[in-house]
Amino acid sequence: MTSKTAKVKKKFVSIVIPTYNERENIRMLVPRIFRVFKRERIKGEVIIVDDNSPDRTGEIAEKLKNKYSLKVIHREKKSGLSSAVLEGFRKADGEIIGVMDADLSHPPEYIPDFVRPIIRKEADLVIGSRRVKGGGIRGWPLSRIIISRSAAMLAKGLTKAKDPMSGFFFFNRKIMNSIELKPSGYKICLEIIVKGKYDKMKEIPYVFVNRKEGKSKLGFMETLRYFYHLFRLYWYKKSHKKQKALPI
Repeated sequence: MTSKTAKVKKKFVSIVIPTYNERENIRMLVPRIFRVFKRERIKGEVIIVDDNSPDRTGEIAEKLKNKYSLKVIHREKKSGLSSAVLEGFRKADGEIIGVMDADLSHPPEYIPDFVRPIIRKEADLVIGSRRVKGGGIRGWPLSRIIISRSAAMLAKGLTKAKDPMSGFFFFNRKIMNSIELKPSGYKICLEIIVKGKYDKMKEIPYVFVNRKEGKSKLGFMETLRYFYHLFRLYWYKKSHKKQKALPI
């Protein structure tokens, strides 16, 4: 899956992980990430943004700070995945920023594969894709697969990316300069794809593994927020094209 390279260590990497009731998963995920960092000689940090989890995920994260290069942000209430990710971006020190879920569905062993193209200037934005050759999903019921594919189809007018719904992605932080993110719901990657100032985007296959601990946060309200988010992004893209077309 990965191969060692001296080049990976030349950039500082920040990984943002939003959490809500993920205490058991975070105990396993953080050590796995730092094992990858150590093996691949990556200099990096992990930023956990916890929405006051009733299961005390935030407390577990604080204890992990004693052993790992970890920042923990405690928010007073459950305010949504996308806003949590934005909070993490603001605290990130990395030249390369990544986002991944806390539920172990995004194997951290792929991190070097996602970071390397940015280091080599082969891409500014790298998306972990379940939809390109070599990628896939394990453990999802048919209903979840249909919802995911339908959501991706609705975004086809915004991007050529095959998996714009991905929650596992890395980017050069420079692509965020001079843009304002206002995500609604949980698909912040799609907004970065639409608004980011990048030249090259790359999709790298990975296999999504369904969570073993805890419950999915996807519900009816998140679906409604996604539709609202889509509407805003289509409007943004249309308005942006009009502005470019205006004569100087």
